[in-house]
Amino acid sequence: MKDSTSDDLIPKYRHPYFLDKSVRSMKAEILVAGEYQECIINAGAPETGYVNADYDAIMEEYGEEELDRLTALVNDIESEKLERHEEQKTIRLNRMKQETLFNIKLEAFEIEIVKNSKNKELKKLIRKAKTPIEVQAYATILIQREMDTHE
Repeated sequence: MKDSTSDDLIPKYRHPYFLDKSVRSMKAEILVAGEYQECIINAGAPETGYVNADYDAIMEEYGEEELDRLTALVNDIESEKLERHEEQKTIRLNRMKQETLFNIKLEAFEIEIVKNSKNKELKKLIRKAKTPIEVQAYATILIQREMDTHE
């Protein structure tokens, strides 16, 4: 015989929220064979007249106001996750740009003419360059001037 008291304490539905309220679509965890499974529950637009027992049971258990509140909470959490993801993406992109700039500067100073040049002003401009194109431009000018002085 099944122990009904322990089963009655475990809710059949957890964490429901609307995916699209206008077509009666929601997401929830449903207790199936002793484990919660994440499910999408669709009842369709009200005018279709479709019935979905899970949708109706969740609406009865939680009520529209609570589902609206839970949906807003989920949307806020998702927005925060997206914002953090975008921030991390920006940080990674900036780090990659800085590493690229640093490596281009290193490569410029590995060129013999640049390395051996006495032109401190152009070398300083290469070191302080903010973009790869600046590094290339200043290195090109320095190389050209060095070549002109050795002719």
